[in-house]
Amino acid sequence: MKTASFAVFCVSHIYKTAPVNNMKKTTISQRLLTVAVLAAALNPVTLTATAHAAEQPASLQSTMIVLDGSNSMWGQLQGINKIVTARESLKTLLENAEDNINFGLLTYGSRKRGCNDFKLVSKPEDYDRVSLLKNIYRMNPRGRSPIAAALKKAASILPAENAHILLVSDGDESCGGDPCAMARELRAANPALQIDVIGFRAEKEAQLECIAENGNGAFVVADDHERLKTLLAGVQAKAQMIKNTAVLVGVEEEVGSPGLPGSVELSIKPNGNQPLQRANFSIYTLGGSNVASFTSRIKVKEYLKPGTYRVKALWRGRSETGTVTIASGQTSRLQFDGGQYGRLNLSAQGAKQQPLAANYSVYLNNGDFISKHVLRFNVEASLPVGNYRVKADVDGDILEQQLQVIAGQNIEYTFTFANK
Repeated sequence: MKTASFAVFCVSHIYKTAPVNNMKKTTISQRLLTVAVLAAALNPVTLTATAHAAEQPASLQSTMIVLDGSNSMWGQLQGINKIVTARESLKTLLENAEDNINFGLLTYGSRKRGCNDFKLVSKPEDYDRVSLLKNIYRMNPRGRSPIAAALKKAASILPAENAHILLVSDGDESCGGDPCAMARELRAANPALQIDVIGFRAEKEAQLECIAENGNGAFVVADDHERLKTLLAGVQAKAQMIKNTAVLVGVEEEVGSPGLPGSVELSIKPNGNQPLQRANFSIYTLGGSNVASFTSRIKVKEYLKPGTYRVKALWRGRSETGTVTIASGQTSRLQFDGGQYGRLNLSAQGAKQQPLAANYSVYLNNGDFISKHVLRFNVEASLPVGNYRVKADVDGDILEQQLQVIAGQNIEYTFTFANK
C-alpha cells in the first residue's frame, strides 16, 4: 500500500456583525477559525504564522474510480446500455463535486488483453474533470473482469488519508482473483480506506455486496435511482466534511453541509466473543416508507438523507427494531444486541459408527428455517440461546431431533443411521 504525507494549513478570519438583540458581541480573536491537519510521517511541520497557513491547500478526499470495461457492460438495464448508465452516473458525480474531491480513473477490460487488462488512466493528484470525463466516454467495453487486481492497483495509488474507491461494476471476477478477500486485505492495510460499489446486475449482487461490506462501503444497484443519487451525494458530503474539518475557537456557527447525506452502519453483535451475525436489515422512514432492504448481510453501510429512521433487524429467528439519526456528512452506527449464544456440534454415523456426510437443516420450534449445511461430516452452528429442531438427511433418510442451545456451551449430538 502506497502511503503519502500531508501538511495542510488553513486559517480564515471571519468578520461578522453580531445581531443587536439577544446576542453577545464577540471579538475578532474569538472568531478565529483554524484548520491544522498534520500528517507528515518523517518531517512534521509546525504552524508558525497565520499568513503562511492561509497559502496552503485544503485537505481533499482522493477517490479512485474503478470502471468496468468488460464486454457485458454493453448489456441493457431498463432498455439502456449499462455503460451508458455508468457514464451518466459518473458525469453527475463529477459535475457536482465542487472541487471537494480529487478523482482518479482506473479501467479494466477495455483493451481485450485478458486478465492483465487494467489501465491507470489518471491519478487523483492529476485530476482534471474535462479530461477525465472524456476518458470515461471514450472507453469501449470489450474484455474480462480482473476486479481483485484492479482494486489492489487502485488502492496502491491512493494516499493513506482520505482514501476512497468507487467501483462501478457489472458482475463477478472472471480472472481467478477474490475481490472480497482483496477488499478485506486492503482495509486491513489502510483502515481509512472506503470502497463503495455501484452494480448493474441484480443476479450478480453477492460478490459486489461482499466487496462493499469488506470495504466498509455501500452497495447500490444502478437502476435504483433514488439510492444511487443518495450514494453519489454521500460521496460528496464526506468530501465536504473533510474539506471543512476545523477547530472552532469561540465560534458559534457550525461547519458543515446542511442537506447533504450522512451514512449509517448496521450490525448484530452477540455477547461474548461471538462474531458479528448475518441478518436481514430494513430501513424505514418514521412514516413507514421503506428506504432500503438487505438480505443476509454481516454489516451494512447505507447513505441516507439527514433525519431519523427506523431500522428492523431479523436474524436467527429474532427480530429487533431501533432508531438512528443521520447528520450530514457523518456516520452513525446502530449495533443490535445479539444476546447470549451457544453452539451446536452436529455429526452423523452409520450402524458401525462410521462417519457419514449429511445435510443438516436447523429450524426454530415454530418451523421457521434458520440454516442449512450441505454434505458435511461435522457442523458447528453458533445460535442464540433457545430450543431448535434439527434434521439430518443421508441419501434421503431423515432423522430429526429437538436440541437446546445453552449460553456459552457446546452441545454435541450425533445422529445414528442404523441402516447405513
